[in-house]
Amino acid sequence: MPPPIRELVADYCQRLVRLGGVELIEVAEAKREASGPVQRLHGLAQEAERIQRRLPSPATLIPLDAAGRNLSSLQLAEQLDLWRHQAGTVCFLIGGPDGLHPGLLQAAPWSLSLGAMTFPHMLARVLLLEQIYRAHTIVQRIPYHR
Repeated sequence: MPPPIRELVADYCQRLVRLGGVELIEVAEAKREASGPVQRLHGLAQEAERIQRRLPSPATLIPLDAAGRNLSSLQLAEQLDLWRHQAGTVCFLIGGPDGLHPGLLQAAPWSLSLGAMTFPHMLARVLLLEQIYRAHTIVQRIPYHR
């Protein structure tokens, strides 16, 4: 990851430590196959297995997906607070360039979209961390959200 992205990720992780914590878990993404959709799906299945082995249990899984729900920051804050009270651990899943395996999407109660635009997964990570931080500040009434 480029240094500016690493710095932003580290900044939001540090901010979140003070508000309840966050843990980033990375797995090797699927190898990109130019040979076709069957090979791509096979790579995503292997990636999904690596993800599932690293997930805490119990946890609420929320994959990021272009077809997911669009929430405002206030709605995300309410939903995150609800998930944390119901399950304790919330795991957001960000896929690689080819997205996430359909099985991971189907196993989740629903998925989240960052909007109609497409972002590289390294920027999606920064955007998601910022929105999680914003959600915590909204719930805890810390003056950050405007």
